Amino acid sequence: MGSPSIKLKHFICVVIYGTALTGSSYATQITLGQNAILNGDAESGVGSSDGSIVAVPGWTTTSSFTAVQYGAPDGFPAENDPGPADRGSNLFAGGPASEFSSGTQSFDISNLSAQIGSGLVTYTLSGYLGGFLGQDDNAVLTASFLNEHSVIGEASIGPVLAEDRGAATGLLYRSASGFLPSGTQSINITLNLTRQQGSYNDGYADNLSFVANSSATPEPGTLALFGGGLGLVLLRLRPRKAERL
Repeated sequence: MGSPSIKLKHFICVVIYGTALTGSSYATQITLGQNAILNGDAESGVGSSDGSIVAVPGWTTTSSFTAVQYGAPDGFPAENDPGPADRGSNLFAGGPASEFSSGTQSFDISNLSAQIGSGLVTYTLSGYLGGFLGQDDNAVLTASFLNEHSVIGEASIGPVLAEDRGAATGLLYRSASGFLPSGTQSINITLNLTRQQGSYNDGYADNLSFVANSSATPEPGTLALFGGGLGLVLLRLRPRKAERL
């Protein structure tokens, strides 16, 4: 954030923490209609009052991934800056002296495998993403859909760059939605925060959400075939990519 001299005092935090993992991930089962991301609003735990590194419950984190209080000194987003109306006290930030940091979570969705295979489960990935003034430090939130062996699809929101924000500090809402690919058994959520300028990683995020819902209408491209005595057979074509806003 700002000139290279700003927040140099936080370099000691990186020396202490290194690339150690903090927080924890959870292989929880998704409940339809509910946000599956744990601590998606950065409110579980005490946010840093100066941008230094603190533990972020619910997330497996690397490097200097942290939670910071709104209105912290040195130009962090304030309560009246663009962002969620129900922003609470904290937001996620990339942290001191780090070009890249990330937080991850994993979900089990095998309990919905029959509905997913029939093209009847939709998802919405959403959140507020942003950065600092005219810098392009940014946040990207990605949901990776996995079968038993590999990634079979992805959806992402972000980045929100300085031009998108009008060179103002703050966070803007972004979302993507679609149908879960047939064969999805688990989902990985990754929040990547990247520094482009300055000494502090000012990729910001808040109010992150992943919600799966039951759909009354199958995904377009799902074919219903009827045959003698075979009943209803559902075939999935290539999954539609989620629109990125």
